[in-house]
Amino acid sequence: MKTKNAKELEKDRIRESRKFFIRKMNDLFRSEYRYSHRFNKDHIQEDGKANIHVDLTKVEEGPFSIYSYGRRIDPEIYNYIDQEAFFLRADVPLIVTFDDGGRYSPELKQKIRDAVIRHYALEYEDKRMDYDRNNKIGLFALILGVTVLIIYIVLAIIFNNRNLNTVFIEFLLIMSWMLIWSSLDHFIFIGGDLRKDSFNAGQLALMEVRFTSDSKENNN
Repeated sequence: MKTKNAKELEKDRIRESRKFFIRKMNDLFRSEYRYSHRFNKDHIQEDGKANIHVDLTKVEEGPFSIYSYGRRIDPEIYNYIDQEAFFLRADVPLIVTFDDGGRYSPELKQKIRDAVIRHYALEYEDKRMDYDRNNKIGLFALILGVTVLIIYIVLAIIFNNRNLNTVFIEFLLIMSWMLIWSSLDHFIFIGGDLRKDSFNAGQLALMEVRFTSDSKENNN
């Protein structure tokens, strides 16, 4: 029986190591192990809404950007909310609960609430306009491509009957297919990403903004 040398044994070890690593990656994606499912389970409440908690207790003078004259929330807070919402299902209603430590007045809380809602409403409008603009470009390319294709078919019949040069109409055929494929690219690939971005932005624009001190005020 032929024994393996050190080089062959090392190759076998590397091969088995790779197989083990691939199995571990596949296990991570199995439904019972997927962290995205655990993440959703940890955030989604009994009422079906996902709650994102934001700690403002360490913020001394409100969560506003120092450059905004108290009109815009610090971008780091939005980044945190976006990162938390990214892994949640897009069809789940959101609640953002700010822990203000009971230090914020009703007027300041309303100001924060308005700033957050305005920010995400503007984000949604921007994403939605990009999506609608992309659809219009795709529709225009499709109509133009079909029109050029019809012109090609008509000219091809005329040119073939008269035995004329068909280089020009072959160019029309290529152009028509380029336009049609461009429209498909806009509708399926680019449009798919923009639709997802628009849906996620809409989820954030419709979220409810709460404060931990709200319940205490209602009890009083």
